Amino acid sequence: MWYKTKKIQVMGHDYDEIEITVSSTTPSSNIHKLAREKEQQRICELENKVEERTAQLTSLVKDLSSPVIPVLDGILVIPLIGRFTEGRFEELIEKALHEFSRRQASHLLIDLTGMNQFGEFTIHGLERLIQAIGLLGGECTLVGVSPSLSIQFTKSEINLNTLTSFSTLQHGVQYALEQSGLEIVKKKKRNTL
Repeated sequence: MWYKTKKIQVMGHDYDEIEITVSSTTPSSNIHKLAREKEQQRICELENKVEERTAQLTSLVKDLSSPVIPVLDGILVIPLIGRFTEGRFEELIEKALHEFSRRQASHLLIDLTGMNQFGEFTIHGLERLIQAIGLLGGECTLVGVSPSLSIQFTKSEINLNTLTSFSTLQHGVQYALEQSGLEIVKKKKRNTL
């Protein structure tokens, strides 16, 4: 029920007059409405938490998916793992260029060991990365090239004449060391008497 005060003695009237009308809202429907509002509020809170957690996990995946790893002074490695989208490749290029400049590197080894196949888009992304590193005065070397990946490269339009590649990361590191005028020498054992 609803009520409306029409006359009040305090306001100078002779009597109080209250108009009472029937309400279409019942206690049951009012409780259901309140429960639905609370439920909707809780759903919105959960959706916000899911969006926040998804953003955190996406950021973590970006950080872990293509780390730039310093191997030795002036030599960096980026292991490529999984499938690449345009956005992910743009982030990779940006991250690689930033780290290459920041660490004043001379060689970037792009490790393809974790890739079993990729399309033209990935090949062109690699070509862009190699060109960008070249513009910074650096050299890129592909490592971890499997027989199936080498076939995919030869079928692409990428210019292989200027590209150095190796089947293992170890060979790529050795090459980068040689190009830098460095070498790893095995330490001689000391004779102890």
